[in-house]
Amino acid sequence: MKTEQPLWGRGQMVSPQHFQQQVAYAAWSAECIAQLGLSHPWGMISAAFEPDLLRLGRLQARHLHIRFQDGTLIDTDNADALPPAISLEDVSQDAVVVLALPLLRANGGNCLKPDEVAERPVRFRQRWRDVRNIFGEDTRQIAVMQPELTLRFVGQDNSDYLTCPIARLQRDSQGTWRVDETYLPPLLAVQSSRWLVTQLEQLMTQLRARLARLMAMRRESNERMADFAVADVSLFWLLNALNSAEPVLGQFERSLQSPPERLYPELARLAGSLLTFSLEHQASAIPAYQHDRLNAVFPPLFELLGDLLEASLPSRVVSVELEYDPRLHFWQARLHDPRLREGADYYLSVRSPMPVAQLQEQFPRQCKVGSPDSRSGHR
Repeated sequence: MKTEQPLWGRGQMVSPQHFQQQVAYAAWSAECIAQLGLSHPWGMISAAFEPDLLRLGRLQARHLHIRFQDGTLIDTDNADALPPAISLEDVSQDAVVVLALPLLRANGGNCLKPDEVAERPVRFRQRWRDVRNIFGEDTRQIAVMQPELTLRFVGQDNSDYLTCPIARLQRDSQGTWRVDETYLPPLLAVQSSRWLVTQLEQLMTQLRARLARLMAMRRESNERMADFAVADVSLFWLLNALNSAEPVLGQFERSLQSPPERLYPELARLAGSLLTFSLEHQASAIPAYQHDRLNAVFPPLFELLGDLLEASLPSRVVSVELEYDPRLHFWQARLHDPRLREGADYYLSVRSPMPVAQLQEQFPRQCKVGSPDSRSGHR
């Protein structure tokens, strides 16, 4: 049904249609503006459930703050009633819970009387509420429309509902139901997911540690500019990438009410910059943003960033391969790079399936280190 903007004038006879069209036009305008700011301006802002009832096999919401795809805003703390609790008795395995709102019918009949029963789901039900005059002292009872919210599961027939995933339930080792903290429904705020907040904090800790180490390496390089090397160029580019990302991602860490849709491009940009220093990954390793499948986006993206940060830092350590000579019964290495023979420190790394304490005790007794000539008389 097309939305019309009513023309208001003095002495006009008004009808419910006037107010309905005015509200519908305002809602349509708000949705258009919302989509200018976000490609997906819908999802969960916050949700909480009663843990005691959940352990008893019943799901009861304590608080819900959701924006549906049609722009309908649900906030049970300020305006709306909580949906009724549901039993988990017939649920045998992990299940995704959705908040369901009946579809709005263009042919009318979208609000039930207080005790009316309908054959199909209806979006609103009339309720009576005592409302106080905020500029006076009188209270008046007015009719309000209350959204008929229900908790349902993804596997059910939800064709008559507008739905938004809000949680995933799973059983623990004792068979008790719990909310899966790693599940990411469509989100409108980073703070909506404890897991997402934790991952962002861990990434920032890792990034800042790398920055501190890179700055120390840069100061060391500045003290010996005559020895400027290719590794220093990589160091500067890596330092540039991390310095560019830290203040932006730090702002998201401080402003957790920001939407994940805006966090994603900054994480993807950092991953793309770090791919410059990786030979194992390509740009295709960066997952595309999918608002309704965030578990396919952020977990692999944070894992990729962790791997890239770990692998991209230039190292002053060079691995020298040891080759075994069965004729002479010793291991030897060839120092092809002349810099390895000029004031270099050498470390011997040993790996063994035996316990560490036993290895530390026995290996020095059985190992002699030196040049091939000095070791020629030893077996």
